Amino acid sequence: MKTEQLLFLFNSIRRKPLTISALLFLAAVLFSNTLPAQDHGNTPHNTDQMFFQARELAFEGETQQARQLCREILEINSAYHDATVLMARTYGWDEEYEEGLELLTDLLAQEPRHIEALLAMSDLQRWAGNYQESLHYANLALELEPENTNLLMRKAKALIALEEYEEAAEVLNKVLETDPTLEEADNLLDQVARKTMKNHVGVGYRVDLFDDANPWHLFYAEYGQRTNTFGKVIGRVNYGRRFGQDGFQVEADAYPPLGPGRYLYLNAGYSPDDHIFPKYRAGLELFQRLPADWEISAGLRMLRFAETDLLILTGSISKYYGKYYFSFRPYFTLASDMPGAQSYFLTLRRYFTSPDHHLSLILGTGFSADEDALVGGQIYDIESNRIMLMYQQIVSGNFLVKAGAGYSHYQDEIWGNQYTLEAGVAYLF
Repeated sequence: MKTEQLLFLFNSIRRKPLTISALLFLAAVLFSNTLPAQDHGNTPHNTDQMFFQARELAFEGETQQARQLCREILEINSAYHDATVLMARTYGWDEEYEEGLELLTDLLAQEPRHIEALLAMSDLQRWAGNYQESLHYANLALELEPENTNLLMRKAKALIALEEYEEAAEVLNKVLETDPTLEEADNLLDQVARKTMKNHVGVGYRVDLFDDANPWHLFYAEYGQRTNTFGKVIGRVNYGRRFGQDGFQVEADAYPPLGPGRYLYLNAGYSPDDHIFPKYRAGLELFQRLPADWEISAGLRMLRFAETDLLILTGSISKYYGKYYFSFRPYFTLASDMPGAQSYFLTLRRYFTSPDHHLSLILGTGFSADEDALVGGQIYDIESNRIMLMYQQIVSGNFLVKAGAGYSHYQDEIWGNQYTLEAGVAYLF
């Protein structure tokens, strides 16, 4: 939101003539950033200067104080619409979307052609997860200023959220024709280009090293394709080696869409022998996106081994916050001939230049046979604590590389400490 905050700052400056006192105030904000708070009671009619200070407070994170100052401005001049827009945006930055949207709705009922209000409405609707509404208000504003790059960027972001990638690319190309130096548009266009790549092939390898056991090895090769009916579909062949034994498994994943913000995860797998991988496996999970960038899911996994059948109940609650992602996932394992078990995992992720470029920290307690394919069903209930760090990035345009390292401590001390190294590469086309 920082970029959008700065754009709002300069756009509102451009739209309102500056007095000498306002210019002096702005210079103090930009170059010294040390201007003390003013006594507004002594200058009740200097609404421009009050507005500049409210905006400074908002950008410093003092949103409640900024809103109070905006209310004072509106008591003096109810038609000072920039104060209303700023107040609505601070509600959006605090994720109090309903309050901000209500303010903008009332303003647009009075001034339906107010560009800054339409732009803010598009932003708040997108932040609240209302992507179709965000697109609607961006289009309304573009009817008034069709070449406005700020408005075109809002439209592109709404289209990307709606997965309308081809139209988003057209809008972003139009932005870059107007302003070739706009780095944000260039980055978004790269992301859209990758989203429109429907195929990938990849290979990966993981090794687990132990204090008191020989290493375990896992190799995989996969092919994935994005389809219209079943969403993303991935076929995979796994090879594992543990305790001097080899095992193969074939499996497939699919993510069919069920409508806006809703999709399924489907999994099926088979192994001709079941001493490493389950002979059969299946998975089903329903994901639902919620407003304010939340997502929840619920589902199950079924694993059949030679002597044990496992039913694993799982789900997740996730949140996107700026460039960060947080997800909590429990596993509740029910076994056909043994007591049940529980495990819990927390993922913290930091995004960088694109959704494919991120660093993840995974913390876990307990053990899940769905998380560790090499252990097998007969020892699914081991108590452990683990930490894993994973990094991935797009390089050379079409190659996705990832690498990770982790540590696990098994409380039963069957194998001693476990050290994990993992790497993989995929080609997108």
